[in-house]
Amino acid sequence: MIKDQIPLFIPLGNFSDHCNSLDKRKLMPIIDLIHEMELKFYKAEKVLAISDMSEISLQTLGLSGIHVRLLDAILKLRLVPLFDWMLWKTEAERYYQNPKQLYDLDTVTLGKITTVLLRSQTLYGPSFLESKIKDKFVLELLKAIVHSLEKNHNAGLNQVENLD
Repeated sequence: MIKDQIPLFIPLGNFSDHCNSLDKRKLMPIIDLIHEMELKFYKAEKVLAISDMSEISLQTLGLSGIHVRLLDAILKLRLVPLFDWMLWKTEAERYYQNPKQLYDLDTVTLGKITTVLLRSQTLYGPSFLESKIKDKFVLELLKAIVHSLEKNHNAGLNQVENLD
């Protein structure tokens, strides 16, 4: 018997509602990844005195297998909207140079960037995601996603309180 399968990619029009349905408990795999990366990068910078991670292996950083856990967490939470990512690739790539701008974005835009990041593996090869982990873009993206989801959740709670 074939089980009904839940698609990994959510239609763009439904993505915001999906993200608003995620609670803090469901975000724990992403929060755990954030904490792990922050700790490993801190140790590399302070203990090993490494500021440029680009030539260091993920194993040396203590992040072996992080890309697999990252993909697993993002795909299980379905944080990847379905849209024509190739037409939006240039837009997403501009955030690679200035990841601090990610914190100003809404959840849908962050989802688009996540989709482009994951799908870009097919264009640039398997080392692409590794490079985005080592330059801390992935860390900033995950933090921005959690920030956006928490902001949306808190805004929803405020609306409910105002109805009372």
